Amino acid sequence: MSGRRLLAIVVIFVLSSVAWLALAGSVQIRTGSSTERLGDAVSGLWGTPQVQEAPTFAYTGGDAGSKLDISGSDITADFKLDQRRKGLLWYATYVVDFKADYLVENPLSKPTTMTMSFVFPDATGSYDGFIVNVNGTDTPVRYEEGTAKVSFVVAPKASARVATGYRTNGMDSWSYSPSPTGAGVIRDFSLLMNTDFSKIDYPADGVSPTASNRSGNGWKLEWSYDSVVSGRQIGLQMPTPLNPGPLVARITAFAPVSLLFFFAALILLTATRNVKLHPIHYGFLAAAFFAFDLLLAYLADQVDINIAFAIAAVTSVALVVGYLRVVVGGNRALVEIAISQFVFLVLFSYSFFFEGITGLAITIGAVLTLAFFMIRTAKVDWETVFLPRQ
Repeated sequence: MSGRRLLAIVVIFVLSSVAWLALAGSVQIRTGSSTERLGDAVSGLWGTPQVQEAPTFAYTGGDAGSKLDISGSDITADFKLDQRRKGLLWYATYVVDFKADYLVENPLSKPTTMTMSFVFPDATGSYDGFIVNVNGTDTPVRYEEGTAKVSFVVAPKASARVATGYRTNGMDSWSYSPSPTGAGVIRDFSLLMNTDFSKIDYPADGVSPTASNRSGNGWKLEWSYDSVVSGRQIGLQMPTPLNPGPLVARITAFAPVSLLFFFAALILLTATRNVKLHPIHYGFLAAAFFAFDLLLAYLADQVDINIAFAIAAVTSVALVVGYLRVVVGGNRALVEIAISQFVFLVLFSYSFFFEGITGLAITIGAVLTLAFFMIRTAKVDWETVFLPRQ
């Protein structure tokens, strides 16, 4: 192979890389526009990330507007995951059934009127079955700008048990804030979360559960404290399937690396197998590689990402193998070239499905490939391989 042909192949590679970067940029733009356009639509239908604050209690009969600490909290939140896909993105939507039982005590030696203020996670949200029950009796509720308020009378030095709850939709995460105003004393506190999904995670600024146990397909997560000083939230992150948009953008952005490996393997294989390929052939092969990412980019928002990947991979491999079958005939190099494409295109791209190990997988593949070609070409006379052919 002459230097001019090598230069032509380099030019083809550079032009192909520019095309891939343009495609990756278009996928990122489509994903970003989907986030802005569809994210608001999903939030409108299925709610937003929710933070439920502990209610505040105040009493009259002593100092005007005196605040009252909660003596005990017994809370249960049951989660049903209902993931929704819109375009190139998945949204971790869920239904939460929230129930809470609060204990408050009258510090005065005379009857006093207490008022509970319960702030909903989202003032524009929908809360099914919301109730407030004081000592077993349903109590009238008044609503003021996203806050439910209930007033009731408590006997001298007596306590009242206030139960409330609702069912609503949310997205991505749910948190409970026992002390919304900052660090404070939390007494006799119990929060139980029941999930119907096994993949769980917690917010970076949250608190880990004091106990966790598997329950069917999900978990029972418990936070239990006799007395603790804290201002941190207790939360749960909902699992999200692999998002097609960011995944396809990453695969496409790194596609030139895949083609570089393939071209290097192709040059070595054709040189050592005495197969003659013109730079135009390399151009068509680069186009067949590009077809994989192009198909993947526009199938990903129409079908499951795994199905889209399979269709794109089969199409690209068929184009390359079918084309070279005509060009080189039944030469043994065809099998090695097909294996090279499978490794450098299919396996290379599929490694991006596994977050956190992509770099390791590519490194291992590159080292194994290097070892193969070192062994394969150890006895090749390179002085004669790249001499111009007569």
